[in-house]
Amino acid sequence: MPPVGRNILSLALSRITSGVILFVVQARLAAHLGPDEFGKYGLVIAFYTMFLLFVDFGISRYFIKKINENEHATQTYFNNFLIAQLVSSVVIFFVFILLPSIFSYEADVRLAMWVAAAGLFFISMSLPFVALLQAKHRSHLIAVVYFFDSLVKALWLAAAIIFDLDLTFLVSVLVVTGASDLVIFWLLTRGAVRTQIRLQKNMLQEMLRYGVTFALLVGFETLIAKADVIIQKQYLDFSQVGLYSAAYRFLDFLTFLPAVVAISLFPHFSGQSVIDSPENKIMAERIHRLLLAIALPLGVGCTVLGQNIVVGFFGPEYQDAVAPFQILIWSTIITLFYAVANVVMQVKALRQALLVLFLATAVNLVGNILLVPRYGILASAWLTVLSYLIVAAWYLAGSRRYLKYPLWRSGLWPLAASAVMGLVLWQLQDWNVFALIGLAAALYFGILFAVRFLKTDDLKFKEFLKG
Repeated sequence: MPPVGRNILSLALSRITSGVILFVVQARLAAHLGPDEFGKYGLVIAFYTMFLLFVDFGISRYFIKKINENEHATQTYFNNFLIAQLVSSVVIFFVFILLPSIFSYEADVRLAMWVAAAGLFFISMSLPFVALLQAKHRSHLIAVVYFFDSLVKALWLAAAIIFDLDLTFLVSVLVVTGASDLVIFWLLTRGAVRTQIRLQKNMLQEMLRYGVTFALLVGFETLIAKADVIIQKQYLDFSQVGLYSAAYRFLDFLTFLPAVVAISLFPHFSGQSVIDSPENKIMAERIHRLLLAIALPLGVGCTVLGQNIVVGFFGPEYQDAVAPFQILIWSTIITLFYAVANVVMQVKALRQALLVLFLATAVNLVGNILLVPRYGILASAWLTVLSYLIVAAWYLAGSRRYLKYPLWRSGLWPLAASAVMGLVLWQLQDWNVFALIGLAAALYFGILFAVRFLKTDDLKFKEFLKG
């Protein structure tokens, strides 16, 4: 199987399986804690996720790009990346532990954030090793490690529910998985590089200079996704934050799809000076077609069954999370639609990507500050969708200069099948939610196979991504 196909398949299977397990456990956790306590947990995780996504200051993506351009320089780039990451990890650690005092958070939230800071340090130090595996097209190994991380987290959260343990225990799993990841990824890469602290000033300056652009890119992406929770806490109580965090759990689970595409395609495109080849067009079109086939029924199904899903998984206390969930699900649909274009823009038009993300982030932050005090968490939900719409429009238009593949033609049959599925679900809303999900999947994909929108070869990744 080609490296791109193997990586997409392994990452997708890992994320789906572990994501389902984690989501079910987190739903039970939310029901156990109630909106107020779950809001505290959601706030700590939002901070942790924000810092984690840009703690390497963008050097990971730059490192992957340079290694694919010049494999012989791997050891040198890795040495300098490791030094930069050590400095970054220490700085981020101390900034993170200062945040709860700056925002005057409650004592239990403050302690939980200090524990999360230790976990952030360990996982941050593993990033150079993870980036090396990605550059070598060995993301399937990363998938295995992260799968077992998810199992550990699920068991840890289950223990917290069974024994009624506190917030500090909940987040301490980040220390366990962070430290174990650092050791495991170091062992997995020992044959490719030697772990050395050797500084080359000029190269480090080059990595930091170019990495800043990637850091801003990731930083803006992270702010769009997570800053709303932090802003909400300045105006709303923890119960409202908990309701929004519950609705967002579905999005956190579904983000694995565009993430898998990015992790797998970025190294592939980075090693090519021109990506508008016939093989890449075929691959991009097929990936886009399957993402559409997944995205549209998700949007329709979750909108129609929002009440069943939220209350069914989280309990009646989360009734007010239904509307935010029905809105937020469409932001995920939008990210799936431009998933391939996102990678193209990062590889070929990074500054343009940075500009549009800055605009979308500004709209999101200013909008949350102005509208959350008046309209609450619904304002955050609509602003998230608007932000991704801005990014999607720009990315889809800009990426056409570098790689052209059919965008809209692929959506006709999924849209028609989703409409049929939605009408059936609307009539059967009183059924059990799991039965409805199974029926929806069978009906929708049955239609797509019947009209030959999906073919058997699409499910054979060796053929699907051949070339």
